[in-house]
Amino acid sequence: MGSKKAIFWPVIISIFIHVTLLAVTGIIDLRDNIKPVEIFSVSIKEPEPEEKPTPNKENKIKEKTKPVQPHKEKGLNINDDDWGEETIDLGSLDIKYVTYLATIKSKILQIWKYPAKAYEKNEEGNVVVKMSINADGSLAGAILMSSSGYAELDDGALSAVQTAAPFESLPKAYNLARLHVTVTFLYKITD
Repeated sequence: MGSKKAIFWPVIISIFIHVTLLAVTGIIDLRDNIKPVEIFSVSIKEPEPEEKPTPNKENKIKEKTKPVQPHKEKGLNINDDDWGEETIDLGSLDIKYVTYLATIKSKILQIWKYPAKAYEKNEEGNVVVKMSINADGSLAGAILMSSSGYAELDDGALSAVQTAAPFESLPKAYNLARLHVTVTFLYKITD
């Protein structure tokens, strides 16, 4: 009976320590240190036919693409003490932004496609776009931060962001006049 007690107590103590560790690690939020590797990824076996842009449509896309410039909204007095701007990655796990970013990602994913010409040429690469969303959800601008090296892929990413706009209004709790969101598009062809 003595040998059973010698084994019983270390097992009970070990279980207690493990349960305590699990409870403590559940309280600590480790997500701030995690940086997601992939935000968007498209793998296509067969391209979908792409609608040829008309000259008017191409001009509209080029007109919509403009560098992000800070400016005051008409009728909205932006006081730097009360309103600000924030830059965040679309894949951020920050609790404050995660729900809003998920709606943006969903809207872009519904539109984003692998450009047919790029697929035919086996073009692959990563495109980083920085988009700026005004407090009312309108797109203030979108700019190419990092090119894939291929015009079709770069234009496809910018076009997806611009077509997805406008987005939902920024939540009042953010207390922001503009939110800058960095979006990474990964274009990869798989067999």
